[in-house]
Amino acid sequence: MPRDLHRSSYRGRRWPRRTLIGLAILVVLVPLLGIAGYFYVDSALGGIPRTAVPSLTPLQAGQPMDLLIVGSDSRSFVKTAGQARAFGSRSTQTGQRSDVLIIARFSPNGDVEMLSIPRDTWVPIAGTGGSNKINAAFNNGPNQLVRTIQTDFGIPINHVMMANFAGFEGMVNALGGLYLDFKYPVRDQYSGLNIRQTGCQLVNGSQSLAVVRSRHLFYFEKGSWHYDGMSDWSRIQRQQAFFHALLDRVHSVIPNLFRLNSFLNATVADVQSDSSFASSQMLSLGLKYHSLSVSKLRSEVLPTSAAVIDGQDALVAAKPYSTRTIARFLAFGKAPATTSGSGAGPHVTQPAHKSSTSSLPPGVVTDSPQSLPEPWNPTPC
Repeated sequence: MPRDLHRSSYRGRRWPRRTLIGLAILVVLVPLLGIAGYFYVDSALGGIPRTAVPSLTPLQAGQPMDLLIVGSDSRSFVKTAGQARAFGSRSTQTGQRSDVLIIARFSPNGDVEMLSIPRDTWVPIAGTGGSNKINAAFNNGPNQLVRTIQTDFGIPINHVMMANFAGFEGMVNALGGLYLDFKYPVRDQYSGLNIRQTGCQLVNGSQSLAVVRSRHLFYFEKGSWHYDGMSDWSRIQRQQAFFHALLDRVHSVIPNLFRLNSFLNATVADVQSDSSFASSQMLSLGLKYHSLSVSKLRSEVLPTSAAVIDGQDALVAAKPYSTRTIARFLAFGKAPATTSGSGAGPHVTQPAHKSSTSSLPPGVVTDSPQSLPEPWNPTPC
């Protein structure tokens, strides 16, 4: 029976995702540099490339803000032979997919809820009349992805931020690396991951990116290499560990303004947002949430089960758990509704939503993954 597969093992830690980290560190410069720093950061944020996303839902006053965070696997940034060897060339790796999909909901009272959607989740793709893995909806840009999420899951998207592979690597290197604890040697020939030393260690940008991208991880235990076997489920846990470690590293280098400036430049260089997301709004968001407490952060992942669809390994929403997860997410940050009339007391209205998988296509074979601890995955240190 399907189960809640993706609840973060790092519940209660701080800001586990790329763009939120970027927003937090950008505004860190403000109290350090004063008014001049504020205008400097505001100007830098104004340099972030913007793209039109007409399907966004306008943010209503007093309502939670839903920010879609996308990690793109586009190779459009590749310019050198070294980058082509590491990531693939623009001619052979065409288009783009979403390697990371997170919806961050910022409630008016200062709480934050994170919902991760596995990239291989099989859904109807908006405007196509067919279905595919949700990461394929990003191939034509963020607008189709926004439409797909809003239609299939009923989650309104108010803003979008995107970053590419180079953005990951550049941010880590700008900070001088980050610290991860590996209990086992791990490797992945597809992503380039190759950690042979165990324990807490400084990891550079290229190996940090390999951790985030790894979907075919092997770990060394008792004299031999063993396959992780959990693919995207396990990779999401590694992504969570990476982003926690990145934020910890940001906090540790706050006194070093030169390194922070380098991180700011690296972040801005490889991040894009929707055209309606003004730099002043980004700053306001970061200033409000930069001191987010442990008790005010929740993190979940859409529960899914493994499936084979049209010969492809995919994931499908695991009901009823996925339905409950989305309902909780949509209720988060909203004030309880009241009804008028005799004897009517206050009650919470559970928002309605559309499930992405009301019934499975013919020929689909599903199999729920086992519940296994994953000590081979790195942890922040």
